[in-house]
Amino acid sequence: MSRFNATRRHFLRGAGGFTLALPLLPSLMPRGAGAKGNSGIPPRFVSICTQHGAVWEDFMHPTQDTLGESMNYAGHTIRRGDLEVAVQGDRASLSSVLSGGSELLTPELAAKMNVIRGLDIPFYIAHHRGGHLGNFAANDGNGKDGVLQMGTPTPSIDQVMAWSDSFYGDLGAVLERSMIIADSHSYGWSSPQTQSGEIVQMPAEISSLALFNRIFVPEEEETSPRPPVVDRVLENYNSLRQSNRRLSSRDRQRLDEHIERIDELQRRLAVTVSCGDVDIPTTDSTEPFYDPSYHVNPALQSDFWGLFNDVITTAFLCGTSRVAVLGITHLFNSYQGDWHQDVAHQAHLPDGDRQGNLWAANQATFEAVMLDLIAKLDVEEADGSTVLDNTLVQWTQESGPQTHESIDTTVVTAGSAGGCLRTGQFIDYRNTDVLAEEEFYQGTPIRLHPGLLHQQYLGSALQAMGLQPSEYELEAGGGYPNLFIGEGRDALYPQAVRDVRGEMLPWLEA
Repeated sequence: MSRFNATRRHFLRGAGGFTLALPLLPSLMPRGAGAKGNSGIPPRFVSICTQHGAVWEDFMHPTQDTLGESMNYAGHTIRRGDLEVAVQGDRASLSSVLSGGSELLTPELAAKMNVIRGLDIPFYIAHHRGGHLGNFAANDGNGKDGVLQMGTPTPSIDQVMAWSDSFYGDLGAVLERSMIIADSHSYGWSSPQTQSGEIVQMPAEISSLALFNRIFVPEEEETSPRPPVVDRVLENYNSLRQSNRRLSSRDRQRLDEHIERIDELQRRLAVTVSCGDVDIPTTDSTEPFYDPSYHVNPALQSDFWGLFNDVITTAFLCGTSRVAVLGITHLFNSYQGDWHQDVAHQAHLPDGDRQGNLWAANQATFEAVMLDLIAKLDVEEADGSTVLDNTLVQWTQESGPQTHESIDTTVVTAGSAGGCLRTGQFIDYRNTDVLAEEEFYQGTPIRLHPGLLHQQYLGSALQAMGLQPSEYELEAGGGYPNLFIGEGRDALYPQAVRDVRGEMLPWLEA
């Protein structure tokens, strides 16, 4: 009998084409396939962005009792502890929000997660799309009479990765540099190859089938190579670009950007790697999305994101993309009124109903999107690690425990980015000796304490993806992006906090 060699094609096909439920079997891999180890497998990155926040700490975080270790850092005491899964019946939890079915949220999976609190955007950013990934200028200007704060836009870190040679050193198999899904929180240069032009919002995809078709390459018979697309317009481009004196500088930029897009299209057309005989999915995310009840139907929302999670997993297994940004505008709830005004903006009401709605919706979002995705990614690679082990998945919200307020924001992560990051931790970076704000709700104090800067976390994420600070820092030792301290907040972020923002976050580095 001939030796059977399992490949990713066998994995995908054996998973029913799209459910991605079966692991690779290392014993069936060709000999030597796992020789590289973790360091030979490129990292992947996923960002999950949700609106609002305003979930109180008692619901969002594990208990403070778990924070048994402390150290002095940046002039104040920070604390950490190990994540502990509590199981009751068929439910498992790290906190009220971070909970789900015990068949998915196992102690083994929790050991690959982190819950990080006390990361601050140091000005009143209010509602925003850009704070999640570093374009802080993408905010609505609340609190300043509609004037944008930190008005200089910057690329989001997913686009910094997507156009970095350190992250995508080999583009031979890559079809999508970055998959932007549902609601775009991604921003990049209009001319990304030269990192010039304007900062523009990246287009998002709401069709899982359309995205699948862009990241999947079926097997084809060999054909003669296509002539380069760019050759068809290059002569006219050179003539217009070099000799037409009437061409304005902005039109020259537009012309260069057009050629760049054609060049990127040509690169993608040249990708010949095949993911094998994967059955094309027959269900598209637009089916639940366009249902009239979608915005108040958690079951339809779960179907929508489950289909996209399958596509992301397929892309990561095939190697045809390694970045995904998920923008969630509808939290998983059935509230019939104005969620924005009636719930998110009223989460502080003493009756507690609004806060109950808010944390329950965030819990359902965590379970149906993040937990579903990281469980699907936790399948074996050729070296015995898992796709999740070689990925950084992060979940961020617009604000911390108070709506609009960017003090004490939380980042929930999963995956160690190929062993670069330490996991299984609850980390509290707040300076609890300094009170930034305090309000009382039914006798319960909601206190905001300043912590470390979100710039430090974003820089740490970029380093975990293999980038050097010189590739992304706008100022030496500055993390990402540049520093902007809001009016009246200088005392909350002393020089000691500002000086460390270019470092990897303490306890996070493996």
